[in-house]
Amino acid sequence: MTQTFNDLLKAAGIDPAAVCVIRHHTPERGKTFGTLHELWQGDPAGFTRYQATQEAGRPIFRQRTIWAAFVCPAPDETMFIGLFDAILAETRKADWLCDYRGDEPGGGAPVDIFTTQPRPELETYAGVLRVEWPDANRRTWARRAEGLVLPISAPEPATPAGPLVGDALIQGLAALGFSTAGTTKKLVQLRRDDLVVYVKRETELRPLVVHPHYIDVADALRALGGVDLPDPARAYINSNLRAFPAYHADHRESEGRYGFAIGVDTNRLGAVISLLEQRAKIWTPEGPVRTVAPEDDPLTERERLQAARVGQGQFRDALMIYWKGACPVAGVDHAGVLRASHIKAWRDASNAERLDPFNGLLLSAHIDALFDKHLLTFENDGRMRISSQISPENRARLGLDPSARIMGLDARHGPYLAYHRARFQP
Repeated sequence: MTQTFNDLLKAAGIDPAAVCVIRHHTPERGKTFGTLHELWQGDPAGFTRYQATQEAGRPIFRQRTIWAAFVCPAPDETMFIGLFDAILAETRKADWLCDYRGDEPGGGAPVDIFTTQPRPELETYAGVLRVEWPDANRRTWARRAEGLVLPISAPEPATPAGPLVGDALIQGLAALGFSTAGTTKKLVQLRRDDLVVYVKRETELRPLVVHPHYIDVADALRALGGVDLPDPARAYINSNLRAFPAYHADHRESEGRYGFAIGVDTNRLGAVISLLEQRAKIWTPEGPVRTVAPEDDPLTERERLQAARVGQGQFRDALMIYWKGACPVAGVDHAGVLRASHIKAWRDASNAERLDPFNGLLLSAHIDALFDKHLLTFENDGRMRISSQISPENRARLGLDPSARIMGLDARHGPYLAYHRARFQP
């Protein structure tokens, strides 16, 4: 039976020597919240910023890449709230006021600012597990885990099995810092910072609905285990998904909205949310760029352009829904090998053209490579033209049928296709 917090770390495969234990407690009452426990409960984003801002140069924070955080619901009570990956982002003067005290962090001096992300290990213990913090260390709030014995003082939580649905899913999200942002008869909208999700209220089938951008990371979600996904990954349509993109289709009389519906087992919810947050941004030479944003803070044109340049974000999302998640040439519907291909090349297009979904085709990787090299092109009616530079043997190996044509082209594709055909290498 587990006796100490370090036993829990070892059972989860984590070396305590990599962990900094932080006990957030101060007798000083906060400006808005009376205790740091109340800040954690009432303002998760503010608590995250508070924890991620530390005195400059302290080795215990810089050298320990995993933080185990605790708060004190009462003076003699120490409650575990989660494990966090922590990476030093920069050292500078903070340009915000402390979310707890309301003054300048570090008294206006430069501070270490960390990027922190919740870890999935021990997530079922967050908000439940209590430990006995030794009296000799009451004034010490940051310690090396391997040198600190923290006996478990409350029974260990049972880890329920099976998928989360309905109120249990909503409660699980609330425990991870989500708050309810709106409700309808069939859906509940929840939000944590920029991340918006929905919970279906009247069905147990894949009740968690996330932004359709995450269709692209279906393989990564599936690899977590305990995640139920449609196969192939595809959109979920519901007009009440107001925070998500619009869905237009000829067979629908009214505008819809679309997301990505998944099911999540109890012990994988934290891991799923962590992955969603990580994939809400992409790394570009100019730094991280959002690809998912809430309706009250939409993506800027710069973000949309940078995401489109690497084939992600709203441009790719629009192509995924227009082409129903499959390459119109090869029929491949595996999202991981589909490319958001610009018809008029990025370097030749205006900003408006770069973001125009009618300047794009959703192509499997091998078709995209030929299309990009102008060794393959299309007529406005969808007929495919293949360069004579590709031998009959290689055409067969690539599965290219000279008589094939793609269906579903719009007149608005025409000018872009004409531009591409002018550069075709016959």
